[in-house]
Amino acid sequence: MNRFIPKQAYIRIFLSLCILFTVVSVPFVYMMTHQFSIYAMKQIDQVNETEIAHSRDNAEFIFNKMIAYGFNMYADKSISTWLMASEESQGTQVDAIVAANKYMTTEPFLDNVYLINMRTEHTIDLKYGLSSFQQFRDQPMLEMAKQKRSSYQRFFVHQVNGTTKLAMIIPTVPSGQQSFGYLVLLLNDALMKQYLLKGDANSEIQSFILDNEGNLMLGASDSTQLNMELAATAVKGSGSYTKDHKGESWSVQYALIEPQGWYIYHMAKLEGIRADFISFRLKMIIFVSCLVVVLIAILFWNSRRTYKPFSQLADQLEMKFGLHLKNNQKDDSSMAEYKVIRYGIEMLEDRMGQLDSSMREHRNVIKTEYLRQWILQGKLITPVEHYLREQSSLFEHEELYVSVIRINEFSRFKEQYNFASRKLMKYAIGNIAEEVINRSWYAESVDLGGDHLALLISGNHVPMNELTGVLEEAREQIRQWTQIHITAAVSGQKSLSDDVRSIYQHIHELTMLNFISGAEKIFIERDFEDYMQRVQPLADDNLLDELIKKVRMGRPEEIAASLDLIFAHMQTMHYTQSKFQLSLMLYTLFKTFNKLPSVESVEGIENILESFDKLSGVRGWLEQELLGIIDDMSSKKGASRRDEVVTEIVEYVKNHLHDPMLTIEEISGHLSLSTRHVRQLFKEVFDKTLSDYILQERIVKVKELLVSTDWTVTDIGERSGFQTKSHFFTVFKKATGMTPSQYREKQ
Repeated sequence: MNRFIPKQAYIRIFLSLCILFTVVSVPFVYMMTHQFSIYAMKQIDQVNETEIAHSRDNAEFIFNKMIAYGFNMYADKSISTWLMASEESQGTQVDAIVAANKYMTTEPFLDNVYLINMRTEHTIDLKYGLSSFQQFRDQPMLEMAKQKRSSYQRFFVHQVNGTTKLAMIIPTVPSGQQSFGYLVLLLNDALMKQYLLKGDANSEIQSFILDNEGNLMLGASDSTQLNMELAATAVKGSGSYTKDHKGESWSVQYALIEPQGWYIYHMAKLEGIRADFISFRLKMIIFVSCLVVVLIAILFWNSRRTYKPFSQLADQLEMKFGLHLKNNQKDDSSMAEYKVIRYGIEMLEDRMGQLDSSMREHRNVIKTEYLRQWILQGKLITPVEHYLREQSSLFEHEELYVSVIRINEFSRFKEQYNFASRKLMKYAIGNIAEEVINRSWYAESVDLGGDHLALLISGNHVPMNELTGVLEEAREQIRQWTQIHITAAVSGQKSLSDDVRSIYQHIHELTMLNFISGAEKIFIERDFEDYMQRVQPLADDNLLDELIKKVRMGRPEEIAASLDLIFAHMQTMHYTQSKFQLSLMLYTLFKTFNKLPSVESVEGIENILESFDKLSGVRGWLEQELLGIIDDMSSKKGASRRDEVVTEIVEYVKNHLHDPMLTIEEISGHLSLSTRHVRQLFKEVFDKTLSDYILQERIVKVKELLVSTDWTVTDIGERSGFQTKSHFFTVFKKATGMTPSQYREKQ
């Protein structure tokens, strides 16, 4: 038996490893692919469940949205007037068509809209216009409208010229009563399929919607019998199961669509998935086989040279360290090589010790990095804490104070110095601060990048007034030696076990008070609370709109007062909130007037803000910009009469806002001008229609009354000029996203 065993050690090792790899790799591949297939199927089921739930939610949202949209349409005054008219009038026809087309253009899911007047026996088809009942192109729909229905808030399948569409009929009166007019919505079948469904009847993935009797409502299905079976097995809610269809296995996912009572189905062919798993397993076997072959080749080459590398290593160590041990040994060569290697490793260990000593000389770099980790992570991990306790005096005291030094006008600082110079300047700032503070306590500075440094200060019973005084001295020293102006803030007494990151973030935010208030001081934690108590936030959230109105009307004497109110409001915010509000306000002004004299594009807004170090500077600059816009507008208009007319319109609207019969015709009569001219003048000045302005002012009036009075919601709607409660609720929710009662509760 021994004669079949190779004498060479590397061949024996090679054959043993070949057997080991073969025995291990094949079961491993099978087990891995099997587990992967189980995991993949679970993931597919989870994805399908998520997709079906998402599709169901989309369907419910779209159907409910279209129902609400239909109610909004027939609640429109122009449409309802035509639907209830007892005789045809060209004026009401045109108004109804215009109003309906307005709704059509804003809702992509609408394919067509019918308006049916049972009294005049006329219909309006938005695609084909006005026609009598005899000429109406969709007679089946006309017959359905004449029939009484148990519920009108449900969609049904309707065929128009051989094309299937989802439709809904809305009467002008509640269900069960005689109606003289109907609004019919026809949905865009292609868009609904694209948005809600995937796949088709011939693909491996099918998606469709059935009612509870198995009738196809949306999508494509290749079998009516399948639809009936699916509907019969569906239960309330949602579910999934496997079904055989045409000799193939399918994974079925379904969910109930409320309130229609329909079910949305997703079907995926399992054979394709299983075939993919088999293909994956085959590819994995091939891949692992190739990998095994490569590894075997490598092992063969490596095992053949197993002993030679040891000899080479011994020779190299002897040459490196001048060893003569090998030549003096009387043992066999293998033992001599072992001793040489051992002695060489010991020499390497000594060299590593020397290297470690060299690294200790660079402990300041390591210490700074560990301090940075402490600040950014918030808590000390055990190895870092042990190292810092050995290398830093911070831990000799139990009290910790966190300070942040922020460089003012950092954008200018970056332009003045390159990256390397900035690092040196920040290093100098940190050294100056450490030197001043170390006279009384102990401090470590850490450069965290950006426009600031952090200072960790430790001491026992440090009076806050003395600490701020030392920091004030450090600020003056930094300004004197580096010509750099800084803003500093410091925390109160903290513990070494506190979350340093949250403290640092709060103190960094505190330095931004310099931008908001303009105060030149060392900020402490109570400064922000004191400042907030002194400045009361404004309740009015329409200050920007008022400012735009004053600019458009050319009232330079009122610009400063409006800006004072807006910037007083911004002074109550955190720095980041204030910066965001400034960017948003400048963007709005730029877009409204299509310019700002000093800003060439929207992208330049951020650069403008970066150039200011205080909020007061932004306010002064913005006042000059707005005055420049007024001068430019005045030179271009040259027609003060238009402004007078528009001002009179605004005053008249505010004085008659409570009147539900306030119309543009009434305003035109008061001004002795044509309705068209009034509309045009108002549009030119305010860039919005007079009707939209009246509605906007009424919503503002409602908000004021909801907050300042305890009147009922109905009374407030009537006092604000809304004719009906339903119209009031619809308009208010569309404008605010809340009902009046919800708005009152949130204030």
